[in-house]
Amino acid sequence: MGWRAGEGLGEAGAGIVNPIETKLRPKQMGIGFRGFSERTEEQKREAKRRGEIVSSDGEGEEEMDEDEEMGEAQPKQPAKREAWKRKARKPKQVYKTAATILAETTNEQPAAGSQQKIIDMTGPQAKEVTLADLQQTATWIETTTRLPELRHNLRLIVDLAKGDLENLSRDKQSNALRIQSMEEECKVIRLRIDGEQARMAKVEDVKAMATDLKKVSKNALATGAYEQANITALFGHIFEQMMVKYSNEIEQLGLDQLVVAVWAPIMKFKSAHWDVLADPTWGVADVQKWRQLLVSNDDPVRDETGLLVLRPRSKETPRSTPYETMMNTIWLVRVRSAINNQWNIRDPDPLVQLLEAWKPLLPRFIFENIINQLILPKISRAVSDWDPRNDPEMIHTWIHPWLPVLEAWRLGELFTSIRHKLAVVLRVWHPSDESALHIIMPWKDVWTAQQMEGFMIKSILPKLTRVMRDEFMVNPREQQLEPLIWCMAWKDVLPETILTQLIENEFFTKWLDVLYKWLTLSRDRVNYDEVREWYLWWRQVFDSYDLGENRAVSACFRKGLDMMAMAANGQPVVKG
Repeated sequence: MGWRAGEGLGEAGAGIVNPIETKLRPKQMGIGFRGFSERTEEQKREAKRRGEIVSSDGEGEEEMDEDEEMGEAQPKQPAKREAWKRKARKPKQVYKTAATILAETTNEQPAAGSQQKIIDMTGPQAKEVTLADLQQTATWIETTTRLPELRHNLRLIVDLAKGDLENLSRDKQSNALRIQSMEEECKVIRLRIDGEQARMAKVEDVKAMATDLKKVSKNALATGAYEQANITALFGHIFEQMMVKYSNEIEQLGLDQLVVAVWAPIMKFKSAHWDVLADPTWGVADVQKWRQLLVSNDDPVRDETGLLVLRPRSKETPRSTPYETMMNTIWLVRVRSAINNQWNIRDPDPLVQLLEAWKPLLPRFIFENIINQLILPKISRAVSDWDPRNDPEMIHTWIHPWLPVLEAWRLGELFTSIRHKLAVVLRVWHPSDESALHIIMPWKDVWTAQQMEGFMIKSILPKLTRVMRDEFMVNPREQQLEPLIWCMAWKDVLPETILTQLIENEFFTKWLDVLYKWLTLSRDRVNYDEVREWYLWWRQVFDSYDLGENRAVSACFRKGLDMMAMAANGQPVVKG
């Protein structure tokens, strides 16, 4: 390569002459500590050879560093006293006990990043640690490199022991939660047992009441008390105990079954001799007094808050309660027989009393059965057979008593049939016959306003109009009032608008025409005092019918008064 001894390397000999020497840095000393020079003697000679300036201080420092490295250098001056400085103390090692680990596992929640894996490159070997391990205080075992196998085994033993302790802690916590859950279940079971025991006590009490009821029933049968059929006198003291003790548990404890069990035989015995039409309110007082013990599907129930609400409707037909069965199989059978075989449709009072008294007590389906299956069909047949021409009894006398019980909406079809029959009869009617007024007047407040107005316009108004037009005459010399009286008799039945129209068109047209002819005579033939008296007389006639303040009537009379004023002042009379 062209190298010669004693010359530097390279083509121009500018490279180093001697081989590279190494210089050992003192133990535990950082780079550049206390001005320590890293260059060797060979490097310094090479620098001088190249013409670089090498300080002598560096040599002294070099020598000092070398002496310090060999451990033979002595301090050239005494070290400064630093007594005012606080000496750094080695941190005290803190070791965790098993109890501490258990407490931490039980009470503390793991931090968000405590399980994150971290590669530790600070030691001689790379190892995987967690953030919790890095936060712990460094120990001598982690910083030394002696006995690695022993330290590794000890670390394994510690980790295994710690894992076991954590598992035991979790098991303890899980067992504690399980024990707490079991204790709560035990409380629920104890409450259930207490409730069942209380229910058993109630059942025993109800059983004793049932025994007493059975005993009283047997004694009543033996002594003939069944004939009196006085439920309150026989069982009232026991029924009172039931209502006081178990008013909210009647259906749950089956008290209604006990009540019906002793009630039904007495009702069956008595109903065999019961005259429904003669004594329609029999049994009402007893049922009304003990109705709370007689459960029906129509009765309200208490919700979770204790408020009374209607029973929820189900798609399936509800089962009949004992009370409903008793009333349907015993009471209704006797009532049905009386309605079909004994009741006269023209005498509604007994059945009206029966239904008015029993309506709030009967199950809904029994009441509807009586109305729709027994009473309404019989009334409908009677209305169909009714002849207004030949029947001396007014139909309203045996229809109107049913209004409080049946209500008008149930009788709507019957009312239509009655109006149709009356309209047929009125075709040949003359207003001088007052019987039509007596027949129609009671229906004024029963039919609706629209029904009444339509009937009057169709059947009554044409007759009245014809009478006023053909038979009534305005004659100051000899006045006949009969046609006007016939029409005024319908004043309270006719709607006000129809009556006003009739009077204005059929009376005042003629009256104003007569007044005009009278006032247009020569002045020597007109006696204005007679005209005035005639005017006042007609005012009194309409006042007697309470029509003097009617707007249309007052307007027509004002027209006549204006015509009289024109004639008295000598002005031409204009017909109003």
